[in-house]
Amino acid sequence: MKATSENRYFIFSAIWFILIVFWGFAPSFYLSKYFDNPEPIPAYLVIHGISFTLWVLLYAVQVFLIRYRSYKTHMTLGVLGIVIMAAMIPTGFFPVVYKAYVGTNTVDSAGHNVFRLLSAYILFGFAFVYRKKAFLHKRLMLGCMVMCTSAAIFRVSFDFGLQASQLFNKGVQIFPAAVLFLFDFVKLKKVVWVDLITPVLVLGIFFFADYFWLSSMGAGFMDILATLFVKPFL
Repeated sequence: MKATSENRYFIFSAIWFILIVFWGFAPSFYLSKYFDNPEPIPAYLVIHGISFTLWVLLYAVQVFLIRYRSYKTHMTLGVLGIVIMAAMIPTGFFPVVYKAYVGTNTVDSAGHNVFRLLSAYILFGFAFVYRKKAFLHKRLMLGCMVMCTSAAIFRVSFDFGLQASQLFNKGVQIFPAAVLFLFDFVKLKKVVWVDLITPVLVLGIFFFADYFWLSSMGAGFMDILATLFVKPFL
């Protein structure tokens, strides 16, 4: 059963996301005992790490199921995807908002991460709505994955001494979406606008998020998130 060029691209994307996430979080999570980490990992970060790891692995499994035309299994596992995503919302927001709540991170810095997570969750929602339209579904799911990997990429940047380089961080983050855009443009001889959603979100958050989070409205929204996702668990 020969893979199509699109199948090969999405297999590449699955491998890419697994490598990026593992590389980024190996020192602090996956292989933490082999690194100089004097403090144990807090329980909320363990839960966060497990839920997001399951999401990345499920994406890869789903991609390979489509490659081998196991469509029924793919749809069945889609139910598991809903369960994992439901877990990712509170476990994703808690560590981000908690740092702003206790003052170990600024509201605007935490806000950038909130917007990235919120974008990922919304893209998943649209992917679910369009689950019967494979072309859109796959591209929206890829966009969700791109928005989920920003934290891992930031950690990878430290290994290159490029943690201050937004060109590196944002460039690596949108790389899978940029490749897909070029792939579709060459194959279909036209611009596929859904491919541009993720790059627009990444750059939009980078350039404009501070205007919201440094305003009274942004501070109020962060308080609401703390009330929903942090205070009940303290």
